[in-house]
Amino acid sequence: MEDAKPNPLKRVWNPPNPYLSQYRDWLGEPPVAQLEVYEEDAKMILSHNDSPDVGFRWSVNPYRGCFHACAYCYARPTHEYLGYGAGTDFERKIVAKRNAPQLLAAAFRRPKWAGERIVFSGVTDCYQPLEAVWSLTRGCLQVCRDFRNPVGLITKSLLVRRDVDVLRDLAREAQAHVFMSIAFLDESVVRAIEPGTPTIPGQSHLNFK
Repeated sequence: MEDAKPNPLKRVWNPPNPYLSQYRDWLGEPPVAQLEVYEEDAKMILSHNDSPDVGFRWSVNPYRGCFHACAYCYARPTHEYLGYGAGTDFERKIVAKRNAPQLLAAAFRRPKWAGERIVFSGVTDCYQPLEAVWSLTRGCLQVCRDFRNPVGLITKSLLVRRDVDVLRDLAREAQAHVFMSIAFLDESVVRAIEPGTPTIPGQSHLNFK
């Protein structure tokens, strides 16, 4: 897999945000959607899920928004809580939770934490391109390794290979599972529906043993 290049012609477009009282539309052609990265000192990092349809109770989202820009992503409306849009804002206004590893370590130190498996991630891809620079996912995985806490990873990116060393240690001390999502094999379909995901030139293999 190779990282996809951003589409320079993608224009700003967002559906009306139901949490805002006003909606403004462009009179002319909207501008190109530029990548904007915001830093956040989050208050918590563990998200609790009690849905019987989801196979895990705890998740970690080091980022808000996702550059992969999958058209079908169910997480798009979560960006509206920030006052952004669920369209190109979700793909180009990315929030990095810069204190994510520190928050995770603090959560694991609490006496009530029972060492349950945590999953990366529920509403973003933890290995979207920004992770190559910010390394928030890697930092969180190192915390999981140090606390011997089981982990599950869901991603579309082979950037996960960078962290094989940490995942190998985790697999020995606790548990570590990686789930790769490849929705389409036709590259033209991928670029239309998942424009920010990696290109798939052929079969690739991961081995953490």
